[in-house]
Amino acid sequence: MNALNKFLVIFLVFGALGVWSQNIPPNLVATGDQSYCPGTQINIVTSFTIIDPDDTQIDAFFIQISTGYTSGEDVLLLTGTHPNITSNWNVTQGKLSLRGVGGTPMNYVDLIAAVNDVVFQSTLNTNSGEKLFSFTTGSANYLPSTGHYYEYVPDLGITWTNARAAADARTYFGLKGYLATITSVEEAQLSGEQAAGAGWIGGSDEQTEGVWRWMTGPEAGTVFWNGLANGTTPNFANWNTGEPNQFGNEDYAHITDPSIGINGSWNDLSNTGDSSGPYQPKGYIVEYGGTPGDPVVDISASTRIHISEITSIITPAAICGSGSVLLQATASSGDVAWFDSPTATTPVFVGDMFNTPVLNTTTTYYAMASVNGCYTGERLQVTATVNTIPIIESIAESTICSNSSATISATASIGSINWYNVPIGGVPLAAGSSFTTPVLNNTTTYFVEATNNGCVTSVRTPVTVTVINTPPPTGNAVQEFCDVDEPTLADIVVAGTNITWHDSSLGGNALDVSTPLVNNTTYYATQTISECESTNRLSVAVLVYDTVAILLPNEIAPLETCDSMADGDNTNGVSEFDLTLMQTTLLNGSNAADFNLIYYNDPTRTNSIATPESYQNTIPNAQTIYVRLENILNVNCYTDTEFTIRVNALPEVQSSIVFKNCDEDGIPDGFTEFNLNELNNIITTENLSDVSITYHSTQNDADLSINSLQPLPYNNRDASVIYGRVTNNATGCFSVSTITLEVSTTALSPMFVQEIELCDNDADPDGFYEFDLTTVSNNFVSQFPTGQNLTVHYFKSLSDARLEENEIVNTTNYINENPFSETLYVRVESEDNGDCFGVGPNLVLTVLPRPEFEVDQSETFCLNGGSVTLNTFNPNGAYSYEWTNSNNITISTSEFATVSAEDIYTVVATSSKGCKSFPVSFEVKASGVSTITEDDITIEDLSDNNTITIDDSNIGIGIYEFALDNEFGPFQSTPIFRNVFAGAHTVYVRDINGCGTVAIDVFVMGFPKFFTPNGDGINDTWNVKGLSTDYSQNSTVFIYDRYGKLIKQYKPNSKGWNGIFNGQLLSANDYWYVVNLVDSEGNLRTFRGHFSLIR
Repeated sequence: MNALNKFLVIFLVFGALGVWSQNIPPNLVATGDQSYCPGTQINIVTSFTIIDPDDTQIDAFFIQISTGYTSGEDVLLLTGTHPNITSNWNVTQGKLSLRGVGGTPMNYVDLIAAVNDVVFQSTLNTNSGEKLFSFTTGSANYLPSTGHYYEYVPDLGITWTNARAAADARTYFGLKGYLATITSVEEAQLSGEQAAGAGWIGGSDEQTEGVWRWMTGPEAGTVFWNGLANGTTPNFANWNTGEPNQFGNEDYAHITDPSIGINGSWNDLSNTGDSSGPYQPKGYIVEYGGTPGDPVVDISASTRIHISEITSIITPAAICGSGSVLLQATASSGDVAWFDSPTATTPVFVGDMFNTPVLNTTTTYYAMASVNGCYTGERLQVTATVNTIPIIESIAESTICSNSSATISATASIGSINWYNVPIGGVPLAAGSSFTTPVLNNTTTYFVEATNNGCVTSVRTPVTVTVINTPPPTGNAVQEFCDVDEPTLADIVVAGTNITWHDSSLGGNALDVSTPLVNNTTYYATQTISECESTNRLSVAVLVYDTVAILLPNEIAPLETCDSMADGDNTNGVSEFDLTLMQTTLLNGSNAADFNLIYYNDPTRTNSIATPESYQNTIPNAQTIYVRLENILNVNCYTDTEFTIRVNALPEVQSSIVFKNCDEDGIPDGFTEFNLNELNNIITTENLSDVSITYHSTQNDADLSINSLQPLPYNNRDASVIYGRVTNNATGCFSVSTITLEVSTTALSPMFVQEIELCDNDADPDGFYEFDLTTVSNNFVSQFPTGQNLTVHYFKSLSDARLEENEIVNTTNYINENPFSETLYVRVESEDNGDCFGVGPNLVLTVLPRPEFEVDQSETFCLNGGSVTLNTFNPNGAYSYEWTNSNNITISTSEFATVSAEDIYTVVATSSKGCKSFPVSFEVKASGVSTITEDDITIEDLSDNNTITIDDSNIGIGIYEFALDNEFGPFQSTPIFRNVFAGAHTVYVRDINGCGTVAIDVFVMGFPKFFTPNGDGINDTWNVKGLSTDYSQNSTVFIYDRYGKLIKQYKPNSKGWNGIFNGQLLSANDYWYVVNLVDSEGNLRTFRGHFSLIR
């Protein structure tokens, strides 16, 4: 019972007695404002007393670290001996509770002594700032800075609006309560992090979304936040990370559960929060104080301790090289102690200003505020910086060519580098480890120094750039060349070292020495000595004389003429030539006025030809002529070439021949039509592809190659003597042959006819077949006297045979063009001179047809253990037959065959001419409908994976496939069905060769997981599924509700349970079953489980 409750009880007691009296709250007086040495214990009061005019005892007393509390580090301890008082330390709230032993009230005397013995201790040696302690006779937390009290009220699941009403109804020693409004860090820590629990506070944005106001107490209406998690505060807010987030229309402020994010911070929740978990409201925070009309109460007191700290440090200026440094700092109280290490126990100096000893390197000291010789606490690092004076360690000078710049460099021990053109003073030209000079023509010295943090080298170091000047090369100002030499810059003669050529006297582009020289062009040369190029350039004017760009000998066509009788002999290969006809070709596009052409008949070009216009070759048939083409302006610029002169031979021909043809035009008058083309191979021995042959009626026409005769057909009635001109296609040279045309008196007898008969044995019996005509050629030759060189030729028409056109050349594999029968024309002639001996329709070709018949040729025959007859029918003629099996054994010679074994059978028919039909094969497979029985089927039911398995080892002679519940499939080759639902099923077994399908009924038992008795005819009752006739009437089903009460008992072969009990529809729920199944042999199987009734 707290003091307030005690006062109220007393009030009620006296009221009942009719005596009016009011209990006066105790007045607490505590003093204490002390300096604390971290790591030690200190009494939190220097004096403490309680003034209470009407009481000497109290039930409980509370002391709290209300400001500056560090959980886990700070603690309040009751020291000394106090046998009548017990203490309890609450780490979360930072609160020490004092109570009487055994729950008895404490005497004020004992309490005052105990409070004077309460000490503060912290394990953190770096504490700073101050800590305030509050003393109160009530359990609410007291914050001295506000003078308010804060109380956590646990109430699981309370809404914000209910919490607000509940807080408004609470009072504390007459102070009106309200949901806490938190406006400072100290208040947030005491009412949040140090509260007894997490709960509602008085903030909300329900009025305007995103504008958070305090809705309770004296702060009501004050805006403390705008926006969501990334918003801003005009004063103070303590939101957790990512809050507020308006997740689920959250409009009310709540101190976050300690398990979420920052301890003591806030989050936004809806009015109700979550129903469980860390975002379920666990209570609310009530604040007392500040409400207008509140009484003045003095039930609390406070003291404080402070830890002295360094308030300022003046950063000392750095020194160069060595020396003493002045370090300065100030403390909030006490002295400043200086240490040379963070763990030293004895200071090297005490005071605000510390002059260090002489330092050569940067040194760190540590300053702390010390009161009364306390050397534990936070030490701050203060550095005395000693910068090294840099030195120039190395330099890199440079040698350059005139009119260029140099890059010189230097390295320093430390710091940055500056460049000067004077040894002392002056302005830096550049900064950095390297310096690029301006363009120099004379040797120049520069100076370099280094600086480091304001420290400069004592003397600048000189760095020299040496400049070299180079003269231009020497040579003739004008130089001449021939273009045939393909001159380049490398061919110009100059004296100098490392010559470089340019295209202008100043600047321009450097030219490669392989650059071709251009006539009437000036080039400019420099030389380089010690890597320095001369600035002045030598100019050289170039003259390049043209020469003829000669053709290669194989690119020059020979100068040709035909051999003739001009020298008395047209076969000796000697003739006369005009060599100047080659001039245009030899100049190859060059101007004839610029060059002289000199002809020679020797390769050394010593014997020039005096009269090239009428030169007679000295070497028969072909001779090489050598030529020099000189530039008229400079005879030293010339090119040499050569070409061939050639005398072409005349084609070889028979000077005169006699050519005979058969008189087969139907008029035996000694005149007939000739194919003059047949003379081509007779009048000349030249390759016909190399010559052109024409025929003429006169010698003159032949010589002039005019008025050529039509060679096909030509009738000798027009002229019996003609002239054949043979012209070489390559040279144009020709010869003429005289031809006498005569008519032969021999002929083939029209009664002598040969016939070739063959069966149509190829893949397509279409009446066309391949014949070897040469098998009867000797028969035709034998019709004429022996001793003559005769050949036989075959044609498709009489006209072709007479004129020897379109001769059949494939005589060994000729295919007739008319189906089944064709007549060919035969021509017999002399191989020696082409004389005709006879022409006529003397060869008949006959193709005999294959036998043809029809069959009933099924792919498969279902034997089913018997036999089958294979038949032929509708033959095209009278045939003989032969049936064979796969071993080529004859099994029948009739038009049919009866077989009883699985095999491939073949039948062939033969005609009276011996022609055979195509073979026809029949594949007979031993197959049949399945003989499956129930004994071949195994059922695994009453499981999560019901299966039907078929033993296919003895269900028939065929190969089978299987389907479930549909005779049209889909069928499968695997004889097992998995995941089969409970109930009656039909298994279909089908022969894959089409020999039939059988069906057999099976039953798969199972227990439905649910049923829906709603009268729609679907799942309206619950019963065992797939129960076969193997189970007797002694089987029974029992249905129970969830409490084990029997609802229904029935036979499984009935309709089942419809969800009704005692005429009432039972509610949707789970029900349990016990099924006792007794098979036909009296064996009992019991099954248990549950199912759902769904409505």
